[in-house]
Amino acid sequence: MKEKGSIALFQYWNQLRDGRLAPKRSEVEPADIKSLLADTFILERDTRGEAVFRLAGTRLCAYYGRELKGFSFPSLWREKDQRLVSRLMQGVFDQKSVLLMTYEGFSRNGRSNKFELLALPLDGGHENPRCLGIIST
Repeated sequence: MKEKGSIALFQYWNQLRDGRLAPKRSEVEPADIKSLLADTFILERDTRGEAVFRLAGTRLCAYYGRELKGFSFPSLWREKDQRLVSRLMQGVFDQKSVLLMTYEGFSRNGRSNKFELLALPLDGGHENPRCLGIIST
């Protein structure tokens, strides 16, 4: 973990969970992480079992050039990588695993940027799995 935003969100999440596998969604207070909100997101598993954005910060939406709420998380990756991203997210939802990854994103005009993604499980029960995350550059 290298990015300041990832480190700060992990520390906040770790404090909330207080030894449990994951904190409850209701324990997350946006005011506590207000300096990170532009880069944060909450994902939930939809009825098809796919990770979709429930909330996404303004900077994330700007990175991807669209409002991300309701949008498929794996679809942000190339088609050949979507199955792997889906499996990684299932680990966050089902096993309460922490996911940390770095990746390189490319714009339509050929520019690239490196990103760090951190996804942290939230306890929403089996019916309503969610995770809190951040994408930093």
